[in-house]
Amino acid sequence: MELNTHRIVAKVPQEEIVFVDMVFKSFEGIAMLTVSKQEPGEIYLDVTDGTEDLVIDILKDLDDKFPVEIVKT
Repeated sequence: MELNTHRIVAKVPQEEIVFVDMVFKSFEGIAMLTVSKQEPGEIYLDVTDGTEDLVIDILKDLDDKFPVEIVKT
């Protein structure tokens, strides 16, 4: 079975990046988070087709706590 992966790009406050990373680590394997070196607050979430909706839902839930902008899905 082949899994396709792609990248979700989002922007969060820089001071919240560690928190966001810990949230996704706690779900074990739904996304791999990396941080942009060029754009402050921009994060990359590598997801599979099966986890994309869950990752987007989590980002939307986090938007209740601090600003989260989904730049690209």
